[in-house]
Amino acid sequence: MSYLWWKFIHILGVVGFMAAHGTSMAATLLLRRHHDPDKIAGILQLSAATATAFYVSTLVLLVGGVGAGIIGGFFSRGWIWLSLGLLVLVGLLMFPMARGYFRRLRMVIELMESGTTVIPEDFQRVLASGNPMVTAATGLVAIVFIVYLMVLKPF
Repeated sequence: MSYLWWKFIHILGVVGFMAAHGTSMAATLLLRRHHDPDKIAGILQLSAATATAFYVSTLVLLVGGVGAGIIGGFFSRGWIWLSLGLLVLVGLLMFPMARGYFRRLRMVIELMESGTTVIPEDFQRVLASGNPMVTAATGLVAIVFIVYLMVLKPF
C-alpha cells in the first residue's frame, strides 16, 4: 500500500479520535454546569457512548501512522518517536484522571437511585472533585504539539 493510503488511514483515525474524544471532553466540561443528578447521568451516558469509537479510532490512527511512518522512512527521525511517546504518555496520564472522576460520579448517582441517602453536599463534593480544565488543557497542549510535529517534522 502506498504512503498516501497509509496517511489517509491515519487521518481518518485522527478525525474519529477527535470526534469521539471531543464528545467526552465536552461532556466533562458540561458536567460542572449541572447539579441535577438525572442530567448528569445523561451526560455520563453520552460520554460512555463514544468509548468504543474512541478506542477503535485510536487504533486506526496508530496503525495508519505506523504504516505511513514505515513506508515514508520516518522512524529514523525524532519527531515521530516524540509524537508516539507523547500520545502514549498523555493517554496514560489522562485516562486515570477522567475515568476516576466519571466513576465517582456514576457511583454516587447509583447510590442515590438505589435509595441510599446521599446528602447534597456529598454529591456536590464528588461533582467538584474532578478538574476538567486541567484535563482539557493537558489534552489540548498535547494535541497542538503533536500536530506541530506531524506537519512540520522539525527534527
